[in-house]
Amino acid sequence: MPKERIITGIDIGSTKIATTIAAVSDNKISVIGVSGSVASKGINKGNVVDIDAAVEAISSSLERAERMAGVSVSSAFVTINGSHIETQNSHGVVAVSPHTNSEIVTEDVVRVTEAAQAVSIPSSREIIHVIPRDFIVNGQEGIKDPVGMSGIRLEVETNIIHGSSTAIRNLTKCVQQVGVNVDELVYTGIASAEAVLTDTEKELGVIMLDIGGGTSSLICFLEGSPIYSAVLPVGARHITNDLAIGLRARLEDAEKIKIKLSAERPEPGASVVSGNKAPRQQEDFEVAEFGLEMESVPRRLLYEIIDARLNEIFSLIALEVKKANLTGKLPAGIVLTGGGALTSGIERVAKNVLKMPVRIGTPKGVTGLIDEIQGPAFASTVGAVLYGSSFVKAGGVLPFEKTQGNIIVKVTKLFEKIRSFLP
Repeated sequence: MPKERIITGIDIGSTKIATTIAAVSDNKISVIGVSGSVASKGINKGNVVDIDAAVEAISSSLERAERMAGVSVSSAFVTINGSHIETQNSHGVVAVSPHTNSEIVTEDVVRVTEAAQAVSIPSSREIIHVIPRDFIVNGQEGIKDPVGMSGIRLEVETNIIHGSSTAIRNLTKCVQQVGVNVDELVYTGIASAEAVLTDTEKELGVIMLDIGGGTSSLICFLEGSPIYSAVLPVGARHITNDLAIGLRARLEDAEKIKIKLSAERPEPGASVVSGNKAPRQQEDFEVAEFGLEMESVPRRLLYEIIDARLNEIFSLIALEVKKANLTGKLPAGIVLTGGGALTSGIERVAKNVLKMPVRIGTPKGVTGLIDEIQGPAFASTVGAVLYGSSFVKAGGVLPFEKTQGNIIVKVTKLFEKIRSFLP
């Protein structure tokens, strides 16, 4: 029986920090410790703005999860987002090693992927992910795993996600100051997609949108692989701000009103803003418990405030899809996750603006102590664990194993990263 490996995922967001610790074996991923939601400090729109405050919040989240799991965490997969995240597609080509009788081996895949990495990006930026989308052997396209095939020319189409070196170093420093090594930084969109999307959705073409407090992380999949990513500097906290201004309420009260309204979850097709025949229970919304001057406010007013901001978010999404030249090419529609996905009326607005199917995504793929992490808000922390477990399941070498030389570890790690994206 192979020994279980402990994998930790830390989702560092603008509003909350969530840690998930899981025991990974051959056939299952069992959650043994979670932190729940710890209020985020020192993070604004995905970027570290106060290292000491951020370290304190990360430490608090980690300690909660460690106490529940009964283990001490030494390394973790950490999510990263922020408007500094950018993406580009790159092509790499190499000749297959002649000493292998023209049979493609692991080293050839590593070499062609490294060739695709040789793109011109500013020195102030670092590559976060190099994701193989499609391999081409002697002109034959559509190959997902070329190892073992015969050929003399190997090409690869990759999707490269890169970010600001400063933002990456600051985030890494915060985690390291808690006494935890960073196994890998994982783009929030990639992490959420691991936990939420189905293989069919990825193959058909889908938008994954993780709506956090200060940012919304977007990633588009086509033919099973990521093709475009972007981070919008707008999130659920902006909806709360709008409500606070519109109702002349404190931010804390506006957040409670938004959560209470969202908990009711009206039918996606129900018209609340327009139409003269709204049911009686939808006319007024009780707010006496929140210390406002009035005892109730018209629901129409609340939905008009919320819908205005949601319209802005999905209009920006539509622009990003158009910019990526993917309009009409994503029949699986859009999957919403993150804490902001629970906002009341979000499915209705998304359908109206984007004219495509919409569903709310919840994390799947893990067992164990999952009661606290079943909602959309925890998709990225669960996804970070799933991303990390793909290394273990493929027999990968993680950075904290120091038994091999740095070069071997680096190459093996690169190949296992490639393997994790292959079907």
